Amino acid sequence: MLAIGRRVLSHVDWALMGVTLLLLSCGLVVLYSAGYDPDSAVNLFGVATVDFPSAACLKQLVYVAAGMVVLLVGMSIPTQFFFHYAFLLYGVSILMLLGVAGFGVVVNGSRRWLDLGFANLQPAEFAKLGLLVTMARRLSRNPPRDGRAYQLTELIIPLAIIAVPMGLIMQQPDLGTALSLGLVGVSQILFMGVRPRALLTIVAALSALAYPAWNMLHDYQQRRILVLLNPESDPQGSGYHITQSKIAVGSGELFGKGFREGTQSQLEFLPEHTTDFVFSVLAEEWGFVGAVVLIGLFFILVASMLRVTARSRDVFSALVAFGITSQFFAHIVINIGMVIGLMPVVGIPLPLISYGGSAMLSLMFGIGVLQGISMRRLMFRDR
Repeated sequence: MLAIGRRVLSHVDWALMGVTLLLLSCGLVVLYSAGYDPDSAVNLFGVATVDFPSAACLKQLVYVAAGMVVLLVGMSIPTQFFFHYAFLLYGVSILMLLGVAGFGVVVNGSRRWLDLGFANLQPAEFAKLGLLVTMARRLSRNPPRDGRAYQLTELIIPLAIIAVPMGLIMQQPDLGTALSLGLVGVSQILFMGVRPRALLTIVAALSALAYPAWNMLHDYQQRRILVLLNPESDPQGSGYHITQSKIAVGSGELFGKGFREGTQSQLEFLPEHTTDFVFSVLAEEWGFVGAVVLIGLFFILVASMLRVTARSRDVFSALVAFGITSQFFAHIVINIGMVIGLMPVVGIPLPLISYGGSAMLSLMFGIGVLQGISMRRLMFRDR
């Protein structure tokens, strides 16, 4: 199963690899500042205690090293493996989500993690891979009957495949991850094509369900959406995160306050400054220019991923590549939109930048799978 031939290795997408390494480096620099504490001693997962001024940066460095190993594993797995075992991966991810519901670890009022002893695992991040390969298998084996676009009746099973993990993740509750997972699955359907009438019917059905869905949201989720319209209505409560984030972003001005000079993060006015709001730290310290550079790197990353999708030699590989691309794109847009006040606060990390092990391993594995698809694309020509 794990095999990379010398000839295949010569077709590594170095643009994708290069921009990935640049983003990881940016993330470590920002996290060093965001988590800076000169008097801290870092406990590395109960294995060792190290004198280092930023626990978030040092632990993230370990996650990055593990992520590079996972990336190589993803590169080594033939795409056919995911095709043959897609439903098994989907089933395992559903079982893991059920495990979270049954005996998951509760952190900040949410039950999202499984306790592995040395670290916590967030199965929702890995459920995205299970979903996107299963959707790719289903859609590639069952293309539109008319050869052009899906009718509404053809979408019942694909939508059900999306709905099951979404429902389990929303129960944790984790609205942001559930929505990003749904966007990945829906993007794959749209990639294959949907008839306008079917699309309008689905939109109308979702609109009709908007009010019942609103009542199903937790109180804090409703407040976050309402605060989006008027953050000043509750500046010390639900609006605190976004208010402090916008102050941090705006105070960076053109060139920023300088490395480790951001008052919002260094004085800890900005909540979750190593995870969900890490972009605010970067914008405060490196300014508009630094933010644009980071967004430019993300643009190159997504463009490289779309190039892999366009060069894929079969429908299944193209759907997998497009699903992974959609996952990254959704995370980037939602996170940045969230920290600048254009979207509600939903707890979506910034890919390759935010602190976190589960997200890092999941995303790096996805990049590895993309590299594998890119490297093996010429094998089909020679058969």
